[in-house]
Amino acid sequence: MLKDFLQVDAFSSRPLFGNPAAVVFDGDDIPTPLMQKIAQEMNLSETVFICTPTVPDADYRARIFTPRSELPFAGHPTIAAAHAVLARDLGKGRGLLRQECGIGIIPVEVLAHPAGRLLRMTQGAPKARDPGLPRATVARMLSCAEADLADAPIEVVSTGASWLVVELASQAALSALAPDLGLIQRECAAIGAPGVTAFAEKRDGSPVRLRLRTFAPGEGVAEDPVCGSGNGSVCAFLARHRHAGDAAGSYIAEQGIEIGRDGEIHASWRRDGEALRIMIAGDAATVASGQLHL
Repeated sequence: MLKDFLQVDAFSSRPLFGNPAAVVFDGDDIPTPLMQKIAQEMNLSETVFICTPTVPDADYRARIFTPRSELPFAGHPTIAAAHAVLARDLGKGRGLLRQECGIGIIPVEVLAHPAGRLLRMTQGAPKARDPGLPRATVARMLSCAEADLADAPIEVVSTGASWLVVELASQAALSALAPDLGLIQRECAAIGAPGVTAFAEKRDGSPVRLRLRTFAPGEGVAEDPVCGSGNGSVCAFLARHRHAGDAAGSYIAEQGIEIGRDGEIHASWRRDGEALRIMIAGDAATVASGQLHL
């Protein structure tokens, strides 16, 4: 069979930046083991298969695979899938797409922005827990000094995918990280996370507040260029610990700088009573198209 696909760079308006994901159309008749083989062949952090939704409230269903396993949700593949659906004219003229995935329906808004279009997803309800990891262990995982860790909690946070969230004391410390991927994989497997999302405040007066790095060896990804779910976890972390009294807030973050895949993320949150709503947005660009011969 022949299957059309796009390769989309998420969280960037420029091809060859941001985070690449393959988006394969008409996935209903592709068996799950073959989907996994295709994801291995693509060798990207995620490959998405666009399928017919199973619930009436969704516009399409996205099945998301890393080179090793299927995920219930991931951020940059959600942006890539929405971009691909719009490019395919499946959502032409729509200001809102509703993506079905393993955690339910993810709304993706199509927003005008001074620098171009933004695709904004509302992620899952945040959950956080103490992983019980000593700070010395976390420092060894990241190959940094304990003094390079900020004076902040270290938590496992999920808005659909769980990440060990670690704040660094400075952008310089973040950029200098040379993580022990084997140790990260072992320690994160024990606490039920695929890896670490580390962040630091930039404090340079620019409009971009944060820089992030994500390491996911548990899914076969040494460093994820721009991680949508990791950014969601950091946004939830900040809303709880830095902005507990604020009804809403937003900021811009950057990721991928250290590996030449610069991406920009627009993060925001809103409190609806006791509920915390996390929204992550970015642009996307098509970089390649073709057919799979299966």
